[in-house]
Amino acid sequence: METTARRPGWLALALGAVGITALYAGALTTGFLNDDHVFLEQARTRSLIDALLHPGGIANYFRPLSREVYFAVLLHTAGMQPLAFHLVNLAALLISAWLVLDLLLALVPPAAALTGTLWMLLLPLIRVDLIWISCSQDLLALLFALTAFALHRRGRNALAVLAYLAAVLSKQSALPLPAALIAYDALIAGRAPREAVRRAWPYLAPLAVWAVGEWHVRQVAPITATVFSFTPGSFAAGYVHMVQSLLGLEAGGGFWNAFQDAGPSLWALAALGPIAFWIPARAAPGGHTTPAPASPSALLRFALVWLALFGLMTGPVASTWSGYYCTLAAVGGSMLVALLARRITRWVWVALVMALLWWHAAASSVPSFAIADAPWGWTGHFTNWYFERGARISSQLRLALLRTEPHPAPNTRFFFATLPGWAGFQMGNGPAIRDAYQDDSLQSFFYSQFSESTAAGLPCRFLFWNGVDFEPLYARAREPFFQVGCDLLLLERPHGARHAFRRGLAAGEERRDHTYWYGWASLWDGDRSAAEAAWKDFGAADDTTMYVAWLRAARTALEERDTLSARRHLMDAVRAGIGRPEAHAALGELLSGSLASASASPSAKYGLLETRVAAYLNPQDWLARRDLVQGLAAARLDQPARHELQTLESILPEWRQDSVVVRLDSLLRVRSADAAPVVTFARRTRRTPNAH
Repeated sequence: METTARRPGWLALALGAVGITALYAGALTTGFLNDDHVFLEQARTRSLIDALLHPGGIANYFRPLSREVYFAVLLHTAGMQPLAFHLVNLAALLISAWLVLDLLLALVPPAAALTGTLWMLLLPLIRVDLIWISCSQDLLALLFALTAFALHRRGRNALAVLAYLAAVLSKQSALPLPAALIAYDALIAGRAPREAVRRAWPYLAPLAVWAVGEWHVRQVAPITATVFSFTPGSFAAGYVHMVQSLLGLEAGGGFWNAFQDAGPSLWALAALGPIAFWIPARAAPGGHTTPAPASPSALLRFALVWLALFGLMTGPVASTWSGYYCTLAAVGGSMLVALLARRITRWVWVALVMALLWWHAAASSVPSFAIADAPWGWTGHFTNWYFERGARISSQLRLALLRTEPHPAPNTRFFFATLPGWAGFQMGNGPAIRDAYQDDSLQSFFYSQFSESTAAGLPCRFLFWNGVDFEPLYARAREPFFQVGCDLLLLERPHGARHAFRRGLAAGEERRDHTYWYGWASLWDGDRSAAEAAWKDFGAADDTTMYVAWLRAARTALEERDTLSARRHLMDAVRAGIGRPEAHAALGELLSGSLASASASPSAKYGLLETRVAAYLNPQDWLARRDLVQGLAAARLDQPARHELQTLESILPEWRQDSVVVRLDSLLRVRSADAAPVVTFARRTRRTPNAH
């Protein structure tokens, strides 16, 4: 029986392509996600030259080929059809796989080359490369870098330099390629080090082009430029995460449970298994292996150099690491796998295909992703689960929005009060919304972003997600803008609150309420003159005698259990001494009722605001501030609650002796993002997530 491997023919390559396409068929059905909408809108609304000279949207890197050019060309040839983009990315992957095989055939026997190529194609990070269209950056960098390598090996240096230019203009992860070429020439091709360096000199020209472009991006968009870390710890973390990614352990935990629930793709197995006919039936007699083009020691050194070079690129961004960062580094991993597979046989291949498919399914379905930036976090940020969940939720939100607001007026501004976390539905000023309605005049923002700059005098829709559908916020309220303004005050957004109150006044809402709270919004926004003018309009005038009289009247009313009269008397006291904290504190306590159920009380919002005023006017009143923290926490306004709690702890050194404050501190710590850097989901059934 045959004991040596044949070089894979067209049928083996075709089976491999079919198997990989079957494996990733689900990834090819996802729509546009996250950054995709930003790049698409830029391509749709601006000329290519303008976009190249003045990069907008996400201008954090100089990647003109894989961003501006890629989206412009495909948009104008295929339209808004995500499948077309996915197919281009799949083609880039398959051609890259052929180039990896071509490289490995120059290093190891054919059977080992097939094994190394298969391993790389089944890495879980490849699924992310295909499910997220914007990962064309990684796939194009891989394609052009491997093309440059293949051309360099064949002495086509001029074309190799052009291919390298295309690679670095796709993503900077391809920058180390010249060093890898020097290592190949010295370790594998047997060239003298001086000759190897001489052959690499022309690659400095693409490096210079990239450097100028990167400098230009930093000049025109310094605010959106990514922050890097060049500390030794960051680079060490980058290498550790590279190993994690190449082992398919991006999720850091939960792999065993996912392994029990997952199963290999039978369609992929049916296509990839028959490639065994190009694998030896058994090992060569006497333990001899098929002669390899490169010595094992030289290949090992070259593979490690490759991993060191391309893994280096992940160091500066280790705090936001994701597996797909290591797409180019994975070529070095394929060399190591090929080196280990020098004696692979036919049946071992079949078993390996099944094991790798199972490994791929398990690693791709671990239901977790990181949300906190930390170089030593053990879970990737953009995992396959993140994008599958995001695609599913974004599609649901899009349909719900079209159902709730089928025909928004031109120039409408959408403001979302609540959305499922980390779904990527609301980005920037709403490119996904404009795509959904095919109306470039629309914009969308988070609720807390409401202000004159985002809303102006245009039609506004305030929506919240109830878990099933979108609902209008304050649709039945008599004073919707007043409610929005009060919310923004609690969210510590006084500038936006001022605009909401102005919009409410312009719409004919109750003037007294608006001018009162417009005054506090103006004061907290740093405009004292506007505050005093508003309070004068409200009718406030300092009168100590009347202030004390109204406080006494309120106390009497409370003793008689007449809370309505007490509220009125306290408001009169506020009008007679708007800068005195006592009436505000009493009114806040009266309006809030039971702070444990503050979020359900209709008047709780006003009570919290009055309590905040009291704490502002008397910073040493720790009881009022404690009530404020308690009410904000009950309403799940955690960010302002944490801010007020920090102030409380600074003015009350013995706060740990107060059981209420200790409980609030513990509650907010548990609910903070710092306490849960990784989002993990539970499973009801196989591949069916349920957040907890």
